[in-house]
Amino acid sequence: MADALEDAFEVPLDGAPESYADHPIVLTVHDPEHRLGLRPRLALHRKGRVPATVFRSFLISRKGRGRFYGWMPVQFEGATLFADGATTQGAAETAPEIRVRRLSLFELAITLVLRAPLMILRILRLLLVGNVKGAAFRFVRQCDALSAPDYRDWLAAQETAERAEAPDPPDEWPLKPLVFVSIEDGNEGAVAETRVSLANQTWRGHVEVPAIDVAGRKNGDAAQAHLWMRIPAGMRLAPRALERLVRPFAFSSLVAAVYSDEDQIDRRGRRVAPFFKPAWNPPLAQSGWLPLDGALVRLADLPGGVDLVSMPFAELVAKAANRRPGAVLHVPRVLVHRNAPYRPTTRVVAPRPRSAEAPKVSVVIPTRDRADLLEACLKGLFEGTSGVELDVIVVDNDSSDPAALALMQRYEVAGLIRRVALPGPFNFSTACNLGVATSRHELILLLNNDVEPLQPGWLANLTAELDNEEVGAAGCLLFFPDGYVQHGGVTFGAGTVARHSFHFLHPQSGEDHGLLRERREVSAVTAACLLTRRSLWQHLGGMDEENLTVAFNDVDYCVKVRQAGMKIIWTPDSAMLHRESVSRGADNTPEKLRRFAREEQTVYQRWGDFLRNDPYHNPNLSLIAEDLVLEAHPRDLSPRSSG
Repeated sequence: MADALEDAFEVPLDGAPESYADHPIVLTVHDPEHRLGLRPRLALHRKGRVPATVFRSFLISRKGRGRFYGWMPVQFEGATLFADGATTQGAAETAPEIRVRRLSLFELAITLVLRAPLMILRILRLLLVGNVKGAAFRFVRQCDALSAPDYRDWLAAQETAERAEAPDPPDEWPLKPLVFVSIEDGNEGAVAETRVSLANQTWRGHVEVPAIDVAGRKNGDAAQAHLWMRIPAGMRLAPRALERLVRPFAFSSLVAAVYSDEDQIDRRGRRVAPFFKPAWNPPLAQSGWLPLDGALVRLADLPGGVDLVSMPFAELVAKAANRRPGAVLHVPRVLVHRNAPYRPTTRVVAPRPRSAEAPKVSVVIPTRDRADLLEACLKGLFEGTSGVELDVIVVDNDSSDPAALALMQRYEVAGLIRRVALPGPFNFSTACNLGVATSRHELILLLNNDVEPLQPGWLANLTAELDNEEVGAAGCLLFFPDGYVQHGGVTFGAGTVARHSFHFLHPQSGEDHGLLRERREVSAVTAACLLTRRSLWQHLGGMDEENLTVAFNDVDYCVKVRQAGMKIIWTPDSAMLHRESVSRGADNTPEKLRRFAREEQTVYQRWGDFLRNDPYHNPNLSLIAEDLVLEAHPRDLSPRSSG
């Protein structure tokens, strides 16, 4: 990041930095000589926190004017504006004019009403159902989203930045693969559009070949260097599309396939509807959610006997990936353009249990008091769960409520649970480690005491995910009691360390692009409901009891699972109700805030490189606003894998 940051300008504040902390601001820029470029980054400095600086970005127009909205960090102590060296316009003498002021909540609300009325309606609906926390969360995120650029303005800024990239002449590449391009059936006009885009490619090593004839090109000494693209008639390639897609093959014989992001060209010739994709995600490709039209695949990696004409290209890529695991790369650039919206006809592809016998699961439930929550949780396990054999361990952290003690005794006398005492201050990591140590089965489910099942087969569906030996952990879809999403997976780097995906979205709002209906690989899942293996837990050392007592212990464990080369699956086929730590209370006291800061520092210093590069979150999308908001200055656009 630092290499791209050149001139730095301190942001003048009207008053002490503390007066801006945890408040919305608007920053305006007048930069007629373009010293800041088109995509400046705003560094927000945080006192006593790690990371000490978090970055935001926004666009400045060709006329040198820009405006940034954002919610300041709680420990805000100043800001610096960094120029985007890729889009500055040479030497300049006049410093940009930078002004910043605090916004009142009323002023911010009016701004949102004018610029994002649908979002205001969604926030009001949260308030109407009594979800004040969700309304506040989304209100803050929408403040950050006000700086998201219009797609066409964003494209212009990215194209300017690309022209400034260091030369990378293909003539100097070690290999120069030949690309066979097969254009699928379509009307003459659509085929002609695709051929025109092929004729304009900077990579000249390509030839059009009917798909039915491609299989005959798989053999021979040169076949290892032959690549293939099957492209729908009417889809157009950006001029450098083949060049950027071919490059990974030119430098590595281990690459099996490469794909890119895409958008649509409407009837007026405008580029609209960008589709920013995750890194390789086999469940999403298998279901049809992840389109791979316009991808390149190495012909030698395709197995014999497959139907190259009619099989969905995503399935062909998946077959190539099976022969060469970890070798599918994603180029996070918009390189292909459709002539019509992509509407996936997704199909449910859930794994089936391998054995007819009921899987055996040890369930670890940390708890303290709150008999009402624990009773609902236990009732859901024993009366609302089918198809599994349960070993339930309740780790009791100094409960004193008579009702809770009587409840645990009743279940224990009935032989349904085993109660393990954990005295002292609450330590979620210690509770989980203790519970796992006393478990009887290989499959371990970490379960909060405020979680209840919504369907009988939830746990059987979750255990089916771990029938795959490559999967080390699995998590489920969690709802708040009002029907809004509490957990749809975890996105690394969101906020600073991680944040639940699609937090406080309604599953029927359409804001998730269909992902809440899709099984998919993720970087982490919450330990509120996390299934893993006892042997793997022990091998990885379980949870960090000393440094991660409450927060981020699940993130830490999931990174270790991924480090061990194993996958993590999130599935909507297992749905639960989660009251989200109501028994523990809010993390808003000075002591809890200090503890949170220490744990944030621990996990960020330990796994910062992973947290900054979640393969399942596109680098063109924000990590501060909500999940699918465009980022003015993208992060690393290098080809990436999910491994």
